[in-house]
Amino acid sequence: MALHLQVEKLRGLDNYKAWSMTVRSYLETEDLWAVVEHGPDGSEEDGHKDRRAKFIILCLTDTKICQFMAIIRTSRDLWGYLKKQHSMIR
Repeated sequence: MALHLQVEKLRGLDNYKAWSMTVRSYLETEDLWAVVEHGPDGSEEDGHKDRRAKFIILCLTDTKICQFMAIIRTSRDLWGYLKKQHSMIR
């Protein structure tokens, strides 16, 4: 049986909480959350995981928000930026 995952894209403050819980859970199931939480450790495997996690996060973020994230390099920095910009907890 195939799983077809549909996650609403992050639009901003109005859906950040549900979005972040869903995306974090998805990244955990894909064994990518540790690299988002702690950053890549410099190994080739962690570099691959970091790029994959960043790609997933970007794909699940509205394009209007993405235009401000061009210089963010790691999935950890990206996650932190989105949290800072769209979470009610600052």
